[in-house]
Amino acid sequence: MLRFVCVFCLAASPLFFFISCGSSDTDTVINGQDGNGQDTVKNTADELVQFKYDLTIGNIPIPFDILSKLTASGAVFKKEFLNTPSSVSKYSQNNNKALNLGIYGGDLAYAICFEQYQEVGGYLKSTKKLADDLGIPIAFDQRALTNFEKYKNNKDSLESLVFSSYAAVDKTLKSNERIGLASLVVVGSWLEGLHTTIKTLGDVPRDDANKALYVKIWEQKGHLNKLLDLLAEFKSDAYFGELITELQGIKSVYDNLEVKSEISQKEIQTVGKKTEELRNKIIAG
Repeated sequence: MLRFVCVFCLAASPLFFFISCGSSDTDTVINGQDGNGQDTVKNTADELVQFKYDLTIGNIPIPFDILSKLTASGAVFKKEFLNTPSSVSKYSQNNNKALNLGIYGGDLAYAICFEQYQEVGGYLKSTKKLADDLGIPIAFDQRALTNFEKYKNNKDSLESLVFSSYAAVDKTLKSNERIGLASLVVVGSWLEGLHTTIKTLGDVPRDDANKALYVKIWEQKGHLNKLLDLLAEFKSDAYFGELITELQGIKSVYDNLEVKSEISQKEIQTVGKKTEELRNKIIAG
């Protein structure tokens, strides 16, 4: 289970570490839920928040874009870089469920881009469970699952179905004014797309085959800035505050690139290390 520190411990702790400085009742609140399992982050229909969310989701969809550049570079599918579907049982708090719903979406996209269709079923079950737990059953209802089965060997159709399902997640959370949770889904998806891309690329230097991928990894700095701007609307919530701090660690690498208009092989590996650290904390449960 995720843990956060109490107010007096906050500055010293990294995201999701196990810290015991509060009662069990307090712990349920600072994890983003009250004693009844309800979300404590104050989502609002404020027009500015809505605008920022719409702008962010419009620019950072499920990461097929960056993954398509990865497959075009000649990279090879690496299952070990994905979150395992069985890990879904570890996620008990809504905030972590939302982040991992995004991460599983990134894993679905990764498997589909590499045409590893045998992996899709397991990730569909995991995404369905998290969506159902978050009160979004329409995203992966029986009709959607039937369509996934029908087009299980068609890359374009599967991509379209994933987009449609996560659009349902977006629409449902927004309509219920749970933009905080919706934002976490986007963060998880973005993070997993970047993580799997960099891990799969490995230490391959820039060449003609992967130069477009290098550009796409550099472009993620703009997406990250939009995410941080959106998350700032919820920074008073301890969970979001810690997440923002961790993401700023990735941002610092982008902000200090030796050449502002591109990213080097070494800098990609530094981004990858920070991305992996945060991602691994999230999927640990």
